[in-house]
Amino acid sequence: MTTTFETDVAAADLAAVEALCDRWEKAWNAHDGDAVAAMCAEDLVYDEPALGRTAHGPDSIREFVTRMAHGYPDYSFTRVGLYAEVTRRAVLVAWHFTGTFAKTGARVEFHGDDRLELREDGLIHAYRCLYDNKFVLSQLGREGHQG
Repeated sequence: MTTTFETDVAAADLAAVEALCDRWEKAWNAHDGDAVAAMCAEDLVYDEPALGRTAHGPDSIREFVTRMAHGYPDYSFTRVGLYAEVTRRAVLVAWHFTGTFAKTGARVEFHGDDRLELREDGLIHAYRCLYDNKFVLSQLGREGHQG
C-alpha cells in the first residue's frame, strides 16, 4: 500500500504524512528490512553523513536494517517529532534511538533526524539520516573511529 499525496504540498494531507511516518517507525522497530525497503522508490538515494556513505536503491536500505539488527539486536526508535515541508513533498522525522551494541553490551542512546523526500506516489526517493556519530562512538568507547 502506498500513500498518495494529492497536491505538491506534503503538509496538505497531514493524516497521510502521519500514516507514512507510523509505517516507517513500525518497520524500523520490527527490524524488517523488507518493509522499510518497500516504502522506498527504486531511485532511492540514501545518505548517512555520519557514516560517510551514500547508497542507492531499496536494497541498500534493506541491507542497512539487517546490519543494524545484527549490531543492535534490541534497537528501537521512538518518534519525538514530525515536521512536514510546506513547499514540497518532504518530512523531517525526529527520533530517539536506544539499543545495546551486540559485541560489547554497551548501551547506546541518541537523537537524530530522518529527512524523507517523497515522490507523488508516496514512495521515498531521498533519505538523509542525521545524528552525531561522534557522540554514538563515545558511548561505545570508540571516539574518533567510524563504524
